[in-house]
Amino acid sequence: MTLTPRPTQPRRWTSLAIASVTLATAAPALAYQHRQTPPVTLSVPEARLWLVQDQGGEAGEAGITDNATSDAAYLAELLIIEGHMLAARDLYARGQAAEAVELSVHPQEEGSLAALVTDILAHNAPDPTAAIAAFTATMQNAAPQAEVDAALAAVSQAFATAAAVEDDQVRARFDAVVLLLKAAAGEYAAAIEGGTVTDAMGWHEAYSFVALARLRMQGLAALPLSAKAAPKAAAAMDEAQAAFGDIMAPTLLAGDPEILASIAARVELIASSVR
Repeated sequence: MTLTPRPTQPRRWTSLAIASVTLATAAPALAYQHRQTPPVTLSVPEARLWLVQDQGGEAGEAGITDNATSDAAYLAELLIIEGHMLAARDLYARGQAAEAVELSVHPQEEGSLAALVTDILAHNAPDPTAAIAAFTATMQNAAPQAEVDAALAAVSQAFATAAAVEDDQVRARFDAVVLLLKAAAGEYAAAIEGGTVTDAMGWHEAYSFVALARLRMQGLAALPLSAKAAPKAAAAMDEAQAAFGDIMAPTLLAGDPEILASIAARVELIASSVR
């Protein structure tokens, strides 16, 4: 599907403050802490620019899991589709209901949701399709924000349940975050052109992917096997602020796409220490 640029009323970079496992009982679903950092340019090894150069838009997610282990690929696909829903929620909150609905149905239209559901059922976890459909319906029906947030909470709970079957696979969970960051880098690179944001939807997807990656890293920090690596990875993700700037500003300002590619590469290196 080809996306066209859309005006947006974005907000500042944030960390996702409410864990997915508690979203079902905590609304609104997203809470933010405001921070600003001036855009910077990072030097990234050419070998790590694969994503920025070769993939973009929805293709920013294509092929991301091809070389991953089955466990990491499964968890990454869960994160990518949940990230679509988080971005859709934000678009709706900014008054862009049509774009929010469009984004929420992307996984179904592209077939990625159906493929994921097959994997979810194979893991003996419940199908999240009904929860996603209900979330989309609240936006289609112009429901109050609180109802949309509650529907998103149900979606996040469904995805948390689907991911819980891999709780003991610490390295796979870490690798899934790396894959999500790579997808964020691809989406971001495709969403800007000549230093300008030309695809607000893809730009917000990248934002939500990184926010979700930060949240998952918080959970990994509590585990003995990743207690040292996870805080280092979370610190690396702090620099993503420079890619998004002040997203409360009326005009979206693009940062350097190499920033997210660099973060993904560094977190991937940190992941190698997790056994």
